[in-house]
Amino acid sequence: MRILKTLLWLGFVALASADPPIDWDVESWTPELTSRDAQQVYRLPDSVLPQNYNIFLDLYFDERTEKPFSYEGRVYVSIKAVKENVSEIVLHANVDSINSVTLNDANNTIVPIEDYDIEQQYHFLKIKLTTPLNVNTLYELFIDYSGSMNEGPMKRGIWKGSYTDENNVERIYATTHFQPYNARQAFPCWDEPLFKATFKLHITRPANYTNVFTNTKTAVKSSLNVLEGRVDDHFEPTPVMSSYLVTFLVSENFKVIAEDTTFDPPVRIIGRSNTAGLGDHALKLAVGMTKYFNAYFDKPYATLDPNLNNDHVASPDWASAGTENWGMVSYKELHLILDPTVTIMSVEQYSATLVSHELAHKWFGNLITCYWWSNTWINEGYASYFGYIATHQVFPEYELHEHFNSRYLQNSLSVDSGTGTVPLNYDVNTPAQVTGHFGTISYSKGAAFLRMTANMIGSETFKKSCRYFLNDNAYKATDQYDLYNAFAKAIDEDKSLQGYQHFNFTEYYDVWVNQPGYPILIVNVNHATGEIELKQERFFLSASATPSEQIYPIPITYSTKSQPNFAELKPSDMMTGDRMMLQKDNKEEWVIFNHQQNGHYRVTYDTKTWSMIGEALRNERDSIHHLNRAQVVDDVFALMRSTKVDYSQGFQILRFLRNEDNYHVWTSAISGFSWIRSRLRHIPENQATFDSFVLSYMEHVINKVGFEPSSDETPTVSLLRQEVLQFACNLGHEKCVQESVRQFTALKQAASVDRRILRSVYVNGIREGGVQDFEFLYGRFVKSNIANDKLEMLRAMGATKDPELLNRYLKLTLTTEVRPHDKVTSFNYALLGHPHNAITVLQFVKQNIDQIRIQYVADSPANPINSAMSSLASYLDESGLTEYEEWLRETQGGTAQFNSTISAINSARANIAWGTNNAEIILAAARDSARTTTGSLVLLAIAFIVVKLM
Repeated sequence: MRILKTLLWLGFVALASADPPIDWDVESWTPELTSRDAQQVYRLPDSVLPQNYNIFLDLYFDERTEKPFSYEGRVYVSIKAVKENVSEIVLHANVDSINSVTLNDANNTIVPIEDYDIEQQYHFLKIKLTTPLNVNTLYELFIDYSGSMNEGPMKRGIWKGSYTDENNVERIYATTHFQPYNARQAFPCWDEPLFKATFKLHITRPANYTNVFTNTKTAVKSSLNVLEGRVDDHFEPTPVMSSYLVTFLVSENFKVIAEDTTFDPPVRIIGRSNTAGLGDHALKLAVGMTKYFNAYFDKPYATLDPNLNNDHVASPDWASAGTENWGMVSYKELHLILDPTVTIMSVEQYSATLVSHELAHKWFGNLITCYWWSNTWINEGYASYFGYIATHQVFPEYELHEHFNSRYLQNSLSVDSGTGTVPLNYDVNTPAQVTGHFGTISYSKGAAFLRMTANMIGSETFKKSCRYFLNDNAYKATDQYDLYNAFAKAIDEDKSLQGYQHFNFTEYYDVWVNQPGYPILIVNVNHATGEIELKQERFFLSASATPSEQIYPIPITYSTKSQPNFAELKPSDMMTGDRMMLQKDNKEEWVIFNHQQNGHYRVTYDTKTWSMIGEALRNERDSIHHLNRAQVVDDVFALMRSTKVDYSQGFQILRFLRNEDNYHVWTSAISGFSWIRSRLRHIPENQATFDSFVLSYMEHVINKVGFEPSSDETPTVSLLRQEVLQFACNLGHEKCVQESVRQFTALKQAASVDRRILRSVYVNGIREGGVQDFEFLYGRFVKSNIANDKLEMLRAMGATKDPELLNRYLKLTLTTEVRPHDKVTSFNYALLGHPHNAITVLQFVKQNIDQIRIQYVADSPANPINSAMSSLASYLDESGLTEYEEWLRETQGGTAQFNSTISAINSARANIAWGTNNAEIILAAARDSARTTTGSLVLLAIAFIVVKLM
């Protein structure tokens, strides 16, 4: 029955996404959604399908006083009924008012409408007809409506933003952000990804708004209505696509700031007028990745549709990092406008991945689209995979293939080890569920699954599967079965899995896509015989989690001391049961599984093998690949948390960090140490002792990277310095703090500071400084024209230890000086900046909660107030939590944030209890680990305690 439903559904998908008009045979299928539960009522019925839209928008700014910043709209939609007896048309509309609705048949004869109304909870516009629609007959639905621009990007839809130009004049612009369900705020439509159609935009605007950018090229020359002072713009139709991909930007002086006209369409970077000259790096990224994807997919961008633009817009305000609208990608300006004098390396590197991610969406997400947001991982997993793996091919200097682990793999392993995690393919229906599915599982696990699969079937077969998927499903909505068919077709042709006995790709695909979690590989080595026994079980971070019987197909790669083969990423074996036996040489030697941590699983070993691994890491570190050293660190911290490895054994293994200076290893280590530190925050004496232990491990890497970047260092080395200095200074490393403050003093005296150490200089200059230092950086913030530099300065100002200055900083987040999308981030910077800041933040929240809700936009999809209030709980001690909870219960009962914040307080108390119960165990293990290689840490710990309690 499941297979039958799947086939029937695929038939419907093919019909829904075909180019209109088409002669449909609807007798051969039945829609899958025959009934709806309480959550599925958010979904549209599938009885009527849109074919194409003509959208007329009259945009008004402050030129009219009655309804400023609003729009009048008219939409014409050609539709077809694909079921018998359809007497009600249901679509989405979330606008201010529906003024009129009419329906005409193909002969332009009016079809009587009995009534129409809005079901606001679901944003449904329900149009009741006096007689049913004829099946397979084109009708034209006309809706006249009115709407208002949202203030800022957080609520998405059509919204207005502002910026100050080079003449210090405030400029206004209007743009759109529709993903995933906000096109209905701009025009009534079938606002689900399945309902693909063509869209033709017609926009009128005030004549002083000089430029309009949208998905497609201009259809006819703009015309000026002199009498009304307005301009009409008409644009070519889009290809068949989902409603969330429609977009436009109307501005006073946005312009093309960089372009490559050797392409058709030209690749263009668009930004506000005073970013001219700062788009060249983004252009280099966009051009390079467009060339790559043209060749890789064998379906050049220019052939996707003759009307599409290839524009990349730097928006001063944006609710996400970037959004892949076909023809016009919009980015948070932070990631597209890069100044070589102040842009820190982590931003520059991430920009490369982001541009690639959004361009990959032109094929994976736009050309083919998930049929529903349950399959978000298909869109986002591929874009994330290509954002790192493909970008490395074009820009190898960033070494992004190696950064994939810290960006995606390890993040996925952390999130996916919870008891409440969900599979890649997961049913969502409500808006909150849809928004929530745009997260770690869809992006990180999706990308990790694809990389693991690519290693298994081979890069050429993987490329072929991509091409089959795109070619067989172009301009259609797709699901996991379509993707499976593409994989199966390519694998069968290339015979790329013939080497694996008793392996079933269908089972592999089904488990990894439709089951939550991942396995831990338990390795027991008989060093006398060389036999290796492998066992697996689902890994949970919680030691009290109920065991699972789930078996995962695991790609097996491993190296030994005598046969190191870490570069081989194609699995030697596929483990398909709960146990497996392998044979190596019968000698005592270390063995490491999961080459370069490319498989989505963790590994643990018997005690003797762990001891050999630890010894090798200390004495012959480079014999083990640096990504596997990072894997050991990542796994060990997780194994200690889950009690599968005790802290004494874990810290003995981690002793090698004293001589480690690799970025990837230290990124994993900093993450693990930070988790423990956060659980000791309420016990400052113990945290200080632990910090002294961590800093003793960091001396080598601090000395290695130093405080002065070199001209020829790689971006990865620059990132290592940034992460190490930030962490060391946070822990109170004396030289780190002194050097950063020295550089900040020089900066105040007009000296230049290398952008690669700017974060540490900013933060420590303010944390260790006073009012004058704060005033200096605030003045620099006000004058800055570079979004990423302004954000770094906000990070720094949030680190002040002075309660009055911190309160001033927090109040800054309630003004327009802090961008809407940066407000919660800036709020969190105050918590991260100094251990004592949390109580000041608590008073700020209590005194300003109503204004915070307004300025942070409480009712936006991202739930920013929930996020801010929950974050605060995790930084408070018990007395602070008690005060916080009493205030909540006395004044905030019934608010949207009450339950989530109470839950966060309970979690914070659980973390405090965990820290109290485990502090001595952890410190004893740390002391024991340190004692074997250095002298006592007592004096160092005492010094730290004195400093931290001052």
